[in-house]
Amino acid sequence: MNAAVVLGLDVGGSSVKYRLASAGSSDGIPAAIAQGTVQTPKKDPVAGLAAIARDVAAGRRLVAVVVGIPGLVDEDRGTVLRSANLPALDGLALGPALSAALDVPVGVINDGRAAAVAEARWGAGAGERDVFTLALGTGIAGSHIVDGRVVDGAHGIAGELGHVVVEPSGASCACGQRGCLETVVGAPALRRAWNRAGGEGSPKDLLAAYEAGDERAVRVVDRGAGALADAILTLLALVDPGVIVIGGGLASAPHRLVVRARALVDERATFHRVPPIVPATLGKWAGAVGAVAEARALHDRSPVALAAN
Repeated sequence: MNAAVVLGLDVGGSSVKYRLASAGSSDGIPAAIAQGTVQTPKKDPVAGLAAIARDVAAGRRLVAVVVGIPGLVDEDRGTVLRSANLPALDGLALGPALSAALDVPVGVINDGRAAAVAEARWGAGAGERDVFTLALGTGIAGSHIVDGRVVDGAHGIAGELGHVVVEPSGASCACGQRGCLETVVGAPALRRAWNRAGGEGSPKDLLAAYEAGDERAVRVVDRGAGALADAILTLLALVDPGVIVIGGGLASAPHRLVVRARALVDERATFHRVPPIVPATLGKWAGAVGAVAEARALHDRSPVALAAN
C-alpha cells in the first residue's frame, strides 16, 4: 500500500499554494513531496478545493488535509465565519463539506496562524519564546505565538492587525470598517494608490520605482509604510512581543516597505520597547508548511491513526 500523505492548502484571494508531505511526524520542517500554486476556485470552493486535493495527491494515500483561510475561522467546527477577501466562504462549513468530498479528516485554520506556526518553529522565529508574525499580501494576517502555542484570544480572532484602523476617514474595507490597515498597505490598495499617482503595473513595479527614486512611488510607499508603522506601534503597546516576523509577498526581498516602516517605528516610538523586526525566512510557502504541520497533527489525532498505535 502507498505510504500515507497529508496535504496543506494555503488559500489566498487569487491563488492556492499547496504542499504535500509524508504523514509521518518529525521535528524538522515537513519535506515537500509536491508543492505548487493553482488558481483559487471562486464559484464552488468545496468542489474546487476537492479537485485540487485529488490532483495533487493522485496515486497516493491521502489521510488528512488542512486548509488555511484568510479570515475568521471556527476551528472546532471547521467553519469559515468571515473572509473579507473570499466572501463566497462566509458561513461555509468548509471542513465537514471537504471532508465528505474527500473522505478524509479536514481541518480549517486561519492562514496567518498557519504561517505563524511555521515561522515560529522553523523560520525566523525559531528559538524565540514570544513571536508575532505578520503576512503582507492581498490581506494582512497576524498571529501571536508564545512558547510554541498560538495565542488566539477568547473567540479565536486575535492577531487581526490588518483590521486595525489607521485612517479613520479612509477607504471602505471589506470587513465593514473604514481605513483599516489593509485599505492602505494591502496589495490591491497599494496597486490602486500607485495607479492613481500615475504609475503603472503591480506593487512590485511600485517598489522598483521607489528604489529608483520615483517621487510618486516614494509618496505611495511612505504612506503605506507610515500606516504599517502606526499599526506596529499599536501592536507593541498592546502585546509587547519579543520579535516581529514580517512575511508575505509585499515583504519579500528586497524588503523596501518593511525597512521604511521599521525606520518610522523607531522615529515614532516613545515608551514602546521596539523588538527585532525581521523578514520571514520561509517565503511564500510559510502558510502551506504550517498547514501541512497541522495536517500531520490532525492525522495523529484521527481514530485510524490512534487505533494503529
